[in-house]
Amino acid sequence: MTAELPESSIPDEAWEEFQRASEGPARLAAPKEPSARARMVTERLRLEDEAAARRQRRRRGWGRKAAVRAEPEAWRAWPSRQRRARRRRAWGVFWVVVVVVVVLLVMNPERTLSWLV
Repeated sequence: MTAELPESSIPDEAWEEFQRASEGPARLAAPKEPSARARMVTERLRLEDEAAARRQRRRRGWGRKAAVRAEPEAWRAWPSRQRRARRRRAWGVFWVVVVVVVVLLVMNPERTLSWLV
């Protein structure tokens, strides 16, 4: 009982050429698997971030249970997080200036207004 394979209408040379031509782009488009070292480093950094979040949660005190997310330090953060941190810092400086001006106005309105105008 030997089953014979049907004859292919495609010659072997054409089939081999097709395989070579289609393998190249597929291999380039395939996702790259991270190395074992990269996976270990990622896991270590994730654990460090979670430990830092737990420490920060314990430090809050006074019974406040705020959601503390584990975020990487600025040098590891994506640019959008860095931009957000910069924007937050700029708003902080703005509000400090506003508070100083309001305190000066409350303490000595005539002198402060003459200095501003």
